[in-house]
This record gives sequence, structure tokens and C-alpha cells, in this order.
Amino acid sequence: MQQVRAIERQIDRLNQQRQALLAEIDGAAGAGSGRRGPGRREDGSRRGRVDWDEVFAKLPKTSFKASDVRVLAPGIAAGTLSQRLTGWVNEKKLKRTGTRRGTRYIRAS
Repeated sequence: MQQVRAIERQIDRLNQQRQALLAEIDGAAGAGSGRRGPGRREDGSRRGRVDWDEVFAKLPKTSFKASDVRVLAPGIAAGTLSQRLTGWVNEKKLKRTGTRRGTRYIRAS
């Protein structure tokens, strides 16, 4: 029975060492606690919302790609950008041109 208790104490001690090492690794990697609020960045600042009307106004009159829109709205997820472009196409504000792979857009006037 004493051997079992000694092994359990050793396991507890090793688990504590493991937790301390994991915390040290997380701290060194800059991961922190991983608890940030929604819309918060690594540095703790808030990310502003995108004014899509303003982005649309800045779009070129000529042909452009989604990557060109990304320059106007950096930090936006690819899916969000795709949804916005599709929304503008459905609203008849944009027209799709080009191939499936090289989709380009033009403003519908």
C-alpha cells in the first residue's frame, strides 16, 4: 500500500512539473492564456468594422480581382470577402467576368 501511495505522489509531482513546463512554453510562444474577447487582436486592441459602402466606392471602374479588394480591406477573412462580393453580384452592383478560376469583377453601372 505504501508503494502505491509513493507512486501516486510521484505521479502528482510529475504532473505539476508538466503543467509548469506547458505554462512556460505558452508564455514563451506568446500564446498567453488564449482568452481574448471577440474582435480583439493579439495586442489587445479592437478591430474596427469595415465600411463596405466605402470599400465599394473605392473599387476601380475597370476589371479587378478579389485580391484587389483585399488591398482596400486588409485583415478580412477570405470567406467574408467572398460573401460580400457575392452579395454585390446578387444586388446587381457587380458583374462577374473571366473564368471560374480567374474570376474578375466589373462595376455594373
